[in-house]
Amino acid sequence: MKGNKNQYQIILVINPKIEDKETILKKVTTWFETKKIEFDQTHLGLKELAYEVEKNNKGDFWSLEVSSESPINLKEFNLLLNREVSIIRYLILKV
Repeated sequence: MKGNKNQYQIILVINPKIEDKETILKKVTTWFETKKIEFDQTHLGLKELAYEVEKNNKGDFWSLEVSSESPINLKEFNLLLNREVSIIRYLILKV
C-alpha cells in the first residue's frame, strides 16, 4: 500500500456487548470491496474508555488501514458508520 495513493487510518469502536462483531465488520469491509479499495484490518482488543459512551465503559477497538487511488467518499462512508448502531465511535484520519 505505497505510492501516490490516498491513505487513511480508520479506528472503529464497537459495542462490546454485541455478540456478532464479524457481521458489523463485514458490512464495512464489503463497502471497501465494492469500491475496489485496498484495506488491512487489525483487532486492537477490548479497551477501557476514558468516559462512558452509550452506557459502555469498554469498547472493542478495530483499526483499518485503507489505501485507494482516488479519495474515498467520506459522506457516504460516514453515513454507513452512523447507521450502524453497534459502532459507538469512529475516527477517520487521512495519512
